Amino acid sequence: MKKTLAFGTLGELIVLVHAEEPPTDPEWNAYIEVWEAHHRASGRSRLLVSTEGGAPTAAQRHVLDERVRRFGRDSARAAILSESLFARVVTNALSAMEHARATRFLGRFGDGGGPESSQIYRMFARTDLRQALVWLEVSPAREPDVVRFIEQLHASLEQ
Repeated sequence: MKKTLAFGTLGELIVLVHAEEPPTDPEWNAYIEVWEAHHRASGRSRLLVSTEGGAPTAAQRHVLDERVRRFGRDSARAAILSESLFARVVTNALSAMEHARATRFLGRFGDGGGPESSQIYRMFARTDLRQALVWLEVSPAREPDVVRFIEQLHASLEQ
């Protein structure tokens, strides 16, 4: 079976790479375990996601949302690098879940609850890695190391 998800830590950053397909539950559960251990050790989460279009399933997003609630919205951030429309839709859904939790309702059009106001999830074009790192509060000087790590993770999906 071909891998659909690869991840690893790079200092304070967890880097997650998705293929075009959604991750399997065992892959997702392994990632969640690493994320939880990393968060416990550092007291915060900085996630950089690079996706070809694959995204967590609805059940996996539920697990993700539970962890974010437990960690607290001030301690977790995720920057998603993708050109995929589907990845954008999933990021918007996660942002809406965050907004609903923060305001206790889903809101109305124009109430500032869109993805651009999310304190946790932000979408970036693949060419905007530097801006994603700044938003994650990771030094842009680390960009070359991050690029190499993302390439390694993508290559591991093709093996």
